[in-house]
Amino acid sequence: MSMSRKVRDYFELVSPRWDMVRKSFYGEEVREAVLNAVHVSPSDTVLDVGAGTGFLTEAAAKIAVKVIALDFSRGMSEEAIAKMGRGNVEFRIGNAESMPFQDSSVDAVVANMVLHHCPHPEIAISEMSRVLNTGGRIAISDLQEHSYEWLRKEHADLWLGFKMENVATMMKESGLDNVKTGTLSSCCSSMQEGQRVKIPMFLASALKLD
Repeated sequence: MSMSRKVRDYFELVSPRWDMVRKSFYGEEVREAVLNAVHVSPSDTVLDVGAGTGFLTEAAAKIAVKVIALDFSRGMSEEAIAKMGRGNVEFRIGNAESMPFQDSSVDAVVANMVLHHCPHPEIAISEMSRVLNTGGRIAISDLQEHSYEWLRKEHADLWLGFKMENVATMMKESGLDNVKTGTLSSCCSSMQEGQRVKIPMFLASALKLD
């Protein structure tokens, strides 16, 4: 079974209870930090990559004229549709590493806890950059580098987080400017053998100037 197939199977399995699972991992302040970093405005088309059950989508749709929620798990998308309806949200099934969108077609891209499930995170970031309009904004939140190997099995993680400087380099190499990275106040919490493990999260943001 390919790595991305393992990830997809995991999310199909957990999709009915994902909202509950997610709440135990990280809090609402992550959503606020990501959306603040891209300054969503009423005229924007926002792309939420790896939208899942709509953690970022739901909040962005209250402001932006249109939100595109991309996820490669049909189960996760169906949970999101059941929860929020369609409204100004377009749901698409697709892969972060080969997104079914034209170049320069969105004003802002957001992605939360997606990179560590991507076989090639640099390709995912380059795709996010490709679909951004000139002047577009991007914000990515994910786990900082850690050593909890068991997360590969428990949650189909392909990467044990990332060094912030490596994410910044990938963004710059994808043609993004004004790259900023920082630690989020929220950690990702998970349980292992009755012990609560806390992993720091990061927020990386950038602009596409040309």
